[in-house]
Amino acid sequence: MKVLPNYFKLLSFPIYYLIHNNYLFGFLQKKIFKKFSYKNYNFKVDKLKLPTSYHSSFFWKTYELNDRVIIEKNLNYKNKCIIIGGGIGFIGTLSYHLSRNKIVLFEINKQIINLLKKNLIENLVKFKLYNYNLTLNKSFKNNIYFENENFLSNSIYRKSKSKYLFKNLYYKKIKDFSSYNTLIIDGEGIEEHYIYNLNKIKNIKYIFFELHYDILNKARRNKIFKHLKQNNFILKDKFVNSFFFERIKPK
Repeated sequence: MKVLPNYFKLLSFPIYYLIHNNYLFGFLQKKIFKKFSYKNYNFKVDKLKLPTSYHSSFFWKTYELNDRVIIEKNLNYKNKCIIIGGGIGFIGTLSYHLSRNKIVLFEINKQIINLLKKNLIENLVKFKLYNYNLTLNKSFKNNIYFENENFLSNSIYRKSKSKYLFKNLYYKKIKDFSSYNTLIIDGEGIEEHYIYNLNKIKNIKYIFFELHYDILNKARRNKIFKHLKQNNFILKDKFVNSFFFERIKPK
């Protein structure tokens, strides 16, 4: 009986990959459906800089699956969210409608900033959007952003020939920063910066993040978890490589 779950583990990844990254379904999505629809929300995606096969994730609704599962399960009216990495506005839309509180988003990808804004407006989200990188430490000086064939893989860490400069914004320059208690991070490798500086940001009680294993090796991931524990953040939920931690009062 113990063998069966192992077979499922072996089969689940290739099956997921085949539907998540399939050229045929990606072509249908891009040319016929054009918008990504989830529940009552709609997102314009047909003009995105993406390989056609990746549009299959919109067709099968596997886009941001890991983050979606964690957020829909754990986020509610008590959360006031700051979102690192706005993307197409999907996570922002879910976060707003689950919490019913105005959200703040930071997105440094100039390719999609206008699309992000349009998608949020179409989905009736109350938001504040910054085309900056939020920094929690003045010593953070990185300002080079690398562009890839898949805009979802654009990063300050995944190097490529195409690149541009972005601006950083220190958190203390945001007037109402202290009124937000939740940090959602999908910054393609920048998770470490926020996690290692959270000890001085007392208003952040909840943190959702995705770890990108191609950027952060096992030793670095373990160091992150150890640091969170040392700073009174406990793991409340996880799904694949997405995590939800809550800060508790020290005993």
